[in-house]
Amino acid sequence: MADGQQPGSTTTAGVDPAEQIAQHLFQNPSDLIDIRRLMRRFHASATDCLRAFTRLDQLILTTREATAR
Repeated sequence: MADGQQPGSTTTAGVDPAEQIAQHLFQNPSDLIDIRRLMRRFHASATDCLRAFTRLDQLILTTREATAR
């Protein structure tokens, strides 16, 4: 492939892996069961995962506040 990504790759160059994981877990919370698979899928480090959990918490709070209005 011309862009250097492998076929079927879900990551995009320049996108934060923590944000990708947070968005994925927001939509598919049951995937938290296998976080190591998500780390491989999004090429994330343990630090990225910790940042993803913080971001996920922010997404949940924002959604709750928006639905409470």
